Amino acid sequence: MLLLQAVWRFLNNENVSFHQLNQPIEKLVFDQVAQLKHKYILVAHDWSQLQYVKHDNKINRIKRTHANDLSYELQSSLLVDVEQGLPIAPIAQTLSDSTGRYSTFDDQFADPETHLNALMQQIDHIEAMPIEQKIVHIIDREGDSVARYREFEQKGYQWLIRGKESNTVEYLGQTLKLKDVTDQVATHEIKCIEYKGQKVMLHVGEADIRITRSAKPKQRNTEGKRVAPQVGEPVDVRLVVAQVKDATGKVLSRWSLLSNVAKEISCTELSTWYYWRWSIESYFKLLKQAGHDVESWLQTTPQAILRKLLVASMACVLTWRIKRCNDEQTTRVRAVLTRLSGRQQKRGKRESAPSILAGLSILLNTLKLLESYSVDELKEMAKIALGYPHEDV
Repeated sequence: MLLLQAVWRFLNNENVSFHQLNQPIEKLVFDQVAQLKHKYILVAHDWSQLQYVKHDNKINRIKRTHANDLSYELQSSLLVDVEQGLPIAPIAQTLSDSTGRYSTFDDQFADPETHLNALMQQIDHIEAMPIEQKIVHIIDREGDSVARYREFEQKGYQWLIRGKESNTVEYLGQTLKLKDVTDQVATHEIKCIEYKGQKVMLHVGEADIRITRSAKPKQRNTEGKRVAPQVGEPVDVRLVVAQVKDATGKVLSRWSLLSNVAKEISCTELSTWYYWRWSIESYFKLLKQAGHDVESWLQTTPQAILRKLLVASMACVLTWRIKRCNDEQTTRVRAVLTRLSGRQQKRGKRESAPSILAGLSILLNTLKLLESYSVDELKEMAKIALGYPHEDV
């Protein structure tokens, strides 16, 4: 009970800043990034709703489309290794409630903002970090904003964003819907990948396009009216078309990817980088389902939730580092942790992050026990608990 009270006080202690809690994660990030050999590194950005419908004691929940949609919103920026596609760490996170935002990189409470305006502040922070690699920001279709493209270009940031096929672009002197341009791009079979649990073929092609349309800000002026569309400089963009096809040639999915990354990176690599964006989904899954069960946490404020999220994030970072390493010692550790977790592992497949995380928790708790009890004492307790009649347990 005393331990629970101490944890509760820590998570609700306003003197413990988000930036302080994030520093161990940043240190691990910088140490690991310094060892990477590739000149590029990826940051996948995404949003996730943390549903707290039945948590009536939580303050300032965001009410969305209906009465049973009450949540906080987590925006995470996940660093991803370009060579293996494995996550390294969530290097910046923002948790929003109905009144504003709390961020790991700014201890000041911030007013509510649109997704992309808030994300831009987070990207500015990431770009200022001491990371030598060229950072490529990967965003899903919500990031397809000409205003952001122009801002990225102005600041010298590199990006890979899935385009909305209903938007207009210029191609071969014509103004067309992105869908119509994508339809014209020839693709070629590249490699086999895994998609929704099945082996499929990835087909990739590329074209050069230009974006000239006016930006349509969501902001309103002092009179409460929408800000007028804003004309800006044209943006030259690489369009990478990626198609996922099954054995019969049926198209299961298609991505129209837009990027300003130099052509030293092939369209095949760019499509692979976007495919690796799933890493951030695996992070949200660790938080919500297979690891930390964040939507069951009892803390009543977004500040306390974010503090606990940072502790959980550190566990995720350690888990991913164990999963990524290929040396003999770490391979043995992965096997032991998976065995401790009690989870089944498919033969020939690398141990999963949820298994490693569960095993790591059991291992750390066991080590803590060994600080208080001898092995013989633990064996005696096991005999009593199991009703085991023999000498050996």
